[in-house]
Amino acid sequence: MHPFLSNLPRLYKTVCQKALATGLARHLGVMSIASSVAGASCFSYATNDEKEWDVMAPPGDWREVSIDTDTTTWSFIDVSPDGEELVFDMLGDIYTVPMEGGNATPLTQGIEWNFQPTFSPDGASIAFISDRDGNDNLWIMNRQSGALTQVSSERQHNIHNPAWSPDGQWLAGRKGTVSRRSIPAGEIWLYSAMGGGGVPLVEHPDGEKAQKSIAEPAFTPDGNSIYYSQDVTPGWVWQYNKDSTGELFAIKRLNLATGDTITITGGAGGAVRPVPSPDGRLLAFVKRLSDFNSAIYVKDLESGSERMVYGTLERDNQETAGSHGNTTAFDWLPNSEELVFWSAGQFHRVDVTTGEVSVIPVRVQATLKLRKTVRFPVEVAPATFNTKMLRWARQAPDGKTAIFQALGHLYRRDLTDELVVNPKRLTTQKNEFEYWPSLSADGQSVVYTTWNDQTLGAIKKVNLRGGKPETLTSKPGHYVEPRFSPDGSQIVYRKITGGYLLSPVWSTEPGIYRLALDGSALVKLSSRGSGAHFNTKGDRIFFSTRGEAGLELRSVNLLGHDEITHATGENVTGYEVSPDGKWLAFTEHFTVHVMPFTDTGSPLSIGRQGTAI
Repeated sequence: MHPFLSNLPRLYKTVCQKALATGLARHLGVMSIASSVAGASCFSYATNDEKEWDVMAPPGDWREVSIDTDTTTWSFIDVSPDGEELVFDMLGDIYTVPMEGGNATPLTQGIEWNFQPTFSPDGASIAFISDRDGNDNLWIMNRQSGALTQVSSERQHNIHNPAWSPDGQWLAGRKGTVSRRSIPAGEIWLYSAMGGGGVPLVEHPDGEKAQKSIAEPAFTPDGNSIYYSQDVTPGWVWQYNKDSTGELFAIKRLNLATGDTITITGGAGGAVRPVPSPDGRLLAFVKRLSDFNSAIYVKDLESGSERMVYGTLERDNQETAGSHGNTTAFDWLPNSEELVFWSAGQFHRVDVTTGEVSVIPVRVQATLKLRKTVRFPVEVAPATFNTKMLRWARQAPDGKTAIFQALGHLYRRDLTDELVVNPKRLTTQKNEFEYWPSLSADGQSVVYTTWNDQTLGAIKKVNLRGGKPETLTSKPGHYVEPRFSPDGSQIVYRKITGGYLLSPVWSTEPGIYRLALDGSALVKLSSRGSGAHFNTKGDRIFFSTRGEAGLELRSVNLLGHDEITHATGENVTGYEVSPDGKWLAFTEHFTVHVMPFTDTGSPLSIGRQGTAI
């Protein structure tokens, strides 16, 4: 099973916790959304029970599931300092088992997600990650008493990949930070085993805009340096679909006294999960061999030679965000001659000199509590149904009719009839989808765009009461956002490019265009911008484009000349000037605002918190 799938319960819990923390779940419960989404039980908790949320004891109905298995999924392994015991995680709980194998003993059992365990240097404690306080944080368990100590108390950033310092006084970990995207960039932070906010060891070179991962810290046996893996691909933007057989990650080493950093290994297939041997001579790490599997390599730190010791490891996560690390943790035995690791559902032991591999048999018997599955009967092919999203709804000037798009076609709805009547389609064609409808000033005509994967797109016009459409464009293309001029004699529209999911042909010369409906003029007004519409007189065209200080509202004359910037807004996402030219509507943070509009000779500063107007 892929680690993402195995972590779904934890992800689900996190979503619920964050929703409840912001009051969102309570609001959604009132809106009855909880009755229509799977997993919505988390919403009902807030409406029925005002007690503080407890990750370890959420209310509701539960069922028990018994597990008796000799395989585990994506398990992180650590070896005790005396080499007599293994600690590992499985399905959000932590277990120990003798080195020779046998029945596993649970150290945690609960709905909270406990994972990534690692022994302290003296073997008296185990550090691990748990979401029991609502966030992935560092915790320490006393082996003898079972008492727990919370080390980190992050409320915004998740902590992963715990690693003990040789003196047992410190824990290094990967702190995941999110900036402009949901991709959690990583930094290496150091936490006192007694708690505290931690201090940065390896800060991200891209600063607050960072998107790439730094992960998997590991101290050198002498405690003077720390290894870690870092995304070394060019640029600062994290990208999908990277070539994992090239160099995505490299392993680096930071000297804690001098702050000097050097690259230890990398190259084709990358290098992740550094694991230094107890005697400090060797460094084990993981490298990608192909699209299907990875391998464990060992590097002689004195000679620099590298060799593969196990070639069929589970595929690592180098091309993913790697928020939990790039692959599962593994460890050396105290003799610095053997490694213990997880792969293909089982624990293995490999001699790094001979390459001899043996399986460590492990049996896990446990009883887990699970939420009862939320199920809703769904009619597969109903004769009729209510659409949940209407797009580009437009009201006619007389207020009696509205048009909108739903399910790929345009519809007309009579607003004067108080009875609920079925809307009627504007056309009867079945060969193309219809988009971006807009009404003429007299309310008699509708201009819109069409799309067909074979014949591509066009701009068409149809009577508000329906009928046979008229095609306005002479060539196929990728057309959006058509609008009438005030007198209905012209339209303005935007032409975009294809490619990726759409056909790339007929994609040349994108931009904003003006078309006279009598065929007398076709003028390209601008190579960039969106949301074009005419002014009140019909002699200028407004459009929006991104500038240095945010989204700008600009206009040009009918030939595309005499460009004027009317307004700019740092957080504005769209502009619309009213038909009479007296008002400006803009969207910001998913809300629409309206303000009086006039020209002042310089751009107006627009924002929802503005006080000038």
